[in-house]
Amino acid sequence: MFTVLEVAKWMNGEVLGDGTQTLHRIVELTDPTPGGLAIVRQPADVKNVAASKADAIIGPESIASKTQATVIAVKSVDVAAINRLLTWYKVNTYRLDDQGNTSSNPDVYIGKHTTIGEGCYFMPGVRIMNGVTIGKNVAIHANTVIKEGTVIGDNVTIDSNCSIGNYSFEYLNDAKGRYVRLESIGRVIIGDDVEIGANNTIDRGTIGNTVIGEGTKIDNHVQIGHDVKIGKHCLLISQVGIAGWTTLEDRVIVHGQAGLAGGLTIGRGTLIKGQAGVTRSCPAGSVLTGYPAREHREFLRMMGALKKLSQRDTSSKATVSQTDTHSAQESALAAQDAAASPKNVFSRIKQLLR
Repeated sequence: MFTVLEVAKWMNGEVLGDGTQTLHRIVELTDPTPGGLAIVRQPADVKNVAASKADAIIGPESIASKTQATVIAVKSVDVAAINRLLTWYKVNTYRLDDQGNTSSNPDVYIGKHTTIGEGCYFMPGVRIMNGVTIGKNVAIHANTVIKEGTVIGDNVTIDSNCSIGNYSFEYLNDAKGRYVRLESIGRVIIGDDVEIGANNTIDRGTIGNTVIGEGTKIDNHVQIGHDVKIGKHCLLISQVGIAGWTTLEDRVIVHGQAGLAGGLTIGRGTLIKGQAGVTRSCPAGSVLTGYPAREHREFLRMMGALKKLSQRDTSSKATVSQTDTHSAQESALAAQDAAASPKNVFSRIKQLLR
């Protein structure tokens, strides 16, 4: 629990509104639950200020005209000051100031202020850090680390060598232009009946939460970035990578080695083929292939058009007479170079697709 005035002092900011207001949590600007303290971390965040339900917002003085919330006005984003605030909040929220092993099994570490349900089984080398909540009938295999604040539902299986609740990969520039990692205070929340394979890494939310929905199954060697929201009953096959802030709606299937860019929304029931590179959001029921990923049928048509184009070029080369003069060969090569330019190639593909 902290007050607006205390935050303003830490941030060297000016209070525009009620400085005596008490705050209980730090939230994203887009958090749907009313209350808390939000932070404008970058210019793109300003568009979310007007609709924010936060009680207080740290940001430039100009946002005061866009919100009814109390504003803690700062001249610029001071990443060091923000990190002091976030670190203080994290230590107090997860009681990182009170460490110790509460496990009766010498091969397993269980931190303080944890809640563990009945029927759980932890293999040697498991480390469960402070403030973790684990439901019933959860199996965690050897050498997996569950970091502070993680919430795990019932009937969950986590295989060996996973790291869950890692720092988010979110950086800000300091006054000298150097990258400084923003402290991560969010959680990883894993729903009931989830299965997580070996050697997976799941980053915690920077301020909000990373969520793995009920019934989702994750293969080995998968990376899930910060603040990702994965819906219910999704399948993620080996070596998938999902960048921060991306949402997978329910029943999405992502095949092996596919990569998803950050900030996307993948519609319910979408199928993403192996090694696809997804750079845009897509509606429900999509089937995506290739890089950049596009609808599967469109991708196949493009491949067919490229094949026809290649065959035409090969055929035209075969008709060149061996008795052509040197100047005629140079003219033909120049014409081929012009035809092979990216502009002309794509123009010909479009003609073939008509």
